[in-house]
Amino acid sequence: MSERLATEPQSARDREKRVRRQVLEPDTLRALLPLRASVVARSSTKPAARDREREFAAVSAAYAHAVAAPDEFSGNIKVITLDSLAWSVPLLAPDDPEAVARYLGHQDFPYRAIAQTREAGIGGVMIDIGANIGRMSIPRVLLGDATLAYCIEPDPLNYACLVRNIRDNGLAGLVLADQLALGATSGTVRLERAKSPGGHRVLGEGMTTRRETVEVPIATLDAWIDRAGIDLDDVRFVKLDVQGGEVDVLAGASRVLACRHIAWQIEVDAERLSKRRLDVEDLFALLRRHFTHFVDLNRFASGSRLRSVTDLAEALAYVTEPGAGGTDVLFFSLLEPASRE
Repeated sequence: MSERLATEPQSARDREKRVRRQVLEPDTLRALLPLRASVVARSSTKPAARDREREFAAVSAAYAHAVAAPDEFSGNIKVITLDSLAWSVPLLAPDDPEAVARYLGHQDFPYRAIAQTREAGIGGVMIDIGANIGRMSIPRVLLGDATLAYCIEPDPLNYACLVRNIRDNGLAGLVLADQLALGATSGTVRLERAKSPGGHRVLGEGMTTRRETVEVPIATLDAWIDRAGIDLDDVRFVKLDVQGGEVDVLAGASRVLACRHIAWQIEVDAERLSKRRLDVEDLFALLRRHFTHFVDLNRFASGSRLRSVTDLAEALAYVTEPGAGGTDVLFFSLLEPASRE
């Protein structure tokens, strides 16, 4: 017994080293991005990109308006330089210097998550649901992880920054953004505006709030895919982060979920789900039906890195603990059993 215990820590360290060698270091991606940015931006001047942007503007009135009126929210937008990119960020309290400094100090690109999702999410078209200002989709396009990205963001100010970030960095026709919410139905819905630009959420039926709200259009993902003219055979990766509304989005995405070649990065947050009178099991039940495996992107997660969806409740039990917060999880399907090393 003592010999076995003595070897286990070393074995765990060896497994960690092997996993780290398989995942590109985030700092490598950060160093690559400025070198790739100018080359990728040149692609936006090609006829195919120009045609794609023109066709998208014809079906997205929001995009056409944002392009025509780039300074509409200028009083609430600050432009900074972020890893060589001109980056517009939304300021919800532009007259509060401390709040502005605090928010600007948290601006970065999610290089670690990009590196972690490369196994199943690299290549082809990306759909970014809850795109915010483009911090996930824009660097993925610049690094070559996605050949084209479609972004969906409901908040007007976030959306204005998103379109500016696309166009100011020469990505017109390579990153295309629409302003709406996604859910289980179509129509209009109230969006609750939070204290931080990343906290806005769609209010479900019967939900009340004392915060500012704004009405935004809502559609199912399946219907929006049709309207945007996206060929699902080209899609490889979907990122879903909608502040507790994930179940509703998945309920309106049956045709996309039927495409088993598409990997999804989904936020799992028990507290946010509970505010919509949902349990994490409501989300897990949907995910078990459509995927075979997952990787918890939480760097402190324990257990095997690659796991079967049958292990969801056990592996993510920690998110139900008070104050635990959420985690991003990569979901995908495999035809053959995979090693759990």
